[in-house]
Amino acid sequence: MAKILCNMNVIKLLLFRVKYRYCAMRFGVVLASLISAHLLSGCATSARPVVYQPPSRTVSAISTNLPAPNAVPHNVYHEVGPSETLWRICSIYSVDMKTVMQVNHLTDPTQIKKGQKLLIPNTYGPRPNIPLYPTTRWTHIVIHHTATDEGSAYSIDNLHQQRGWENGMGYDFLIDNGTRGKASGQIEVGPRWIKQRDGAHTKQGDWNKKAIGIAVVGNYSETGLPDRMFDSLTFLVSTLKKFYNIPDRNIVGHRDVPGAATECPGKFFPWTELKRRIKIY
Repeated sequence: MAKILCNMNVIKLLLFRVKYRYCAMRFGVVLASLISAHLLSGCATSARPVVYQPPSRTVSAISTNLPAPNAVPHNVYHEVGPSETLWRICSIYSVDMKTVMQVNHLTDPTQIKKGQKLLIPNTYGPRPNIPLYPTTRWTHIVIHHTATDEGSAYSIDNLHQQRGWENGMGYDFLIDNGTRGKASGQIEVGPRWIKQRDGAHTKQGDWNKKAIGIAVVGNYSETGLPDRMFDSLTFLVSTLKKFYNIPDRNIVGHRDVPGAATECPGKFFPWTELKRRIKIY
């Protein structure tokens, strides 16, 4: 009798695998997690069902359907930014990690270092990959411009360290303007965001503790924000706004922070259009 019951449970498990295989393939859900979450008592001696317990600290990566910089696959060289991992780099360019390791003669994915140039073969270009951490600390977003002609997370991280900021780049996110080997509109994630540390992008009050700092490379007191950068900024702000339930009134420019004496992110920054877009995104 016990043998018959055990065989029936095996059959149930196989049917469950077939039933959910399509769901798992389509939505990117790990099949093992689905099986663990399903309350099936197997042939084990314990009668207690196996229940999936999610990790206490989860990170969600969000990709977007924003247009890639190039419509034709090509090779690019990627300069490793602060706190970047090979997995994140490969996910940004939608390239297999084993392939990147082979063409760069890497035997260990942890071998990469900040500032290293990696060949990324046969890519359509970088796509956003935004890590999201479940926390209630982020209640505001502050937008800056770098007021420089060029920049990347690597170069700005070095600059801020030279100024004595031991945790590096003061912004949480940087949107590139097509200089320093980066694509226009490419979103770089700073080391402070990865480690969920306080920012260093405002001097006023507790804003570095509660506000996500986003900087766009360039000086927008002199010119308008390019379309590709504006599209990426809209996507990033909308993603953070929705995930952290940040009200529109708490999405401000650096100049709007009480006590800040600056026109950052610039007098030509398109605030009206940004506010309109994030409402309908």
